[in-house]
Amino acid sequence: MNSSWVFLALTSTIIAALVNILDSHYMTKRMPGWQAYVVICDVFTLPLSIVMLILIPLPANIGLRPYFALLGSSCVSILASILILEAMKKEHISRISPLISTSPVFVAVLAFLFLGERLSWLQTAGVSAVVTGAILISLKWDAKSGARLHLRPVLILIGSAVLIAISGTLNKYALGYMSFWNDATIQFFLSSSLFLAICVRPSVLRQIAGLKQRTFTIGFAIFAQAVACVAMLLAYSAIQKGEVALVSAVMNSKPLFIFALSMIAGKFAPNFLAPDHMSRKSVLVKAGATVLVTAGLVAMLTG
Repeated sequence: MNSSWVFLALTSTIIAALVNILDSHYMTKRMPGWQAYVVICDVFTLPLSIVMLILIPLPANIGLRPYFALLGSSCVSILASILILEAMKKEHISRISPLISTSPVFVAVLAFLFLGERLSWLQTAGVSAVVTGAILISLKWDAKSGARLHLRPVLILIGSAVLIAISGTLNKYALGYMSFWNDATIQFFLSSSLFLAICVRPSVLRQIAGLKQRTFTIGFAIFAQAVACVAMLLAYSAIQKGEVALVSAVMNSKPLFIFALSMIAGKFAPNFLAPDHMSRKSVLVKAGATVLVTAGLVAMLTG
């Protein structure tokens, strides 16, 4: 097995973490709401998806079921994205990322309950680690180092993780009938079209027109989407060169990179992200919980 997959997977993961940091910056510092951000991003992804549809022929004689599965996957994914973008307005990205990364747990649980699949002892331990880490990350600490659980944002993020799991399951069904590139192209096209249909409103367009530093803000948001596409290409190349489970394990380390990058941003550019006032103890707890979630996901995927 070609060892270059490690470099590709790590590079893809780091880039994806940087894009998530930029998403958080935009939602907390630059955008009046998620609709304006979605319109700006999809102005880039929709034309790209149309070009890809022209260049990559669709598979023949596969019936309508895979396409309906992709449509369902796109609809569910859109709902999950809306929940995540709304959460970004109020929650710090270092807390959001580990919680939405718990979606493999729900895939495993659904497969256990409805498909009769069994979990190994290592996978069971991984599920326990992810759940424990998610609970710890959900705690917020006051000045006296007292912990409290804000249930509403946790339920929203866990709900988005469940939706991501459902979307991934539908997407997996479609991949049985078509290539990755067909799947990705159709998903891009459906998601962009549906999002624009939802969000293109006169009030949203006025919000975009009234943005501060409008040219820079729009241009950099589109650049971030282009970089996200590069991350996807690197991830696909890594999957081609390595084992899917191992590549997925590396890519599920993204919460660790987001935590590290958010700490760096907090130190050297404190106004770049929303403030997350934490004591030394709460920082250590969040770091340990993020490691626990990541380790649990790795155990689930490799067990």
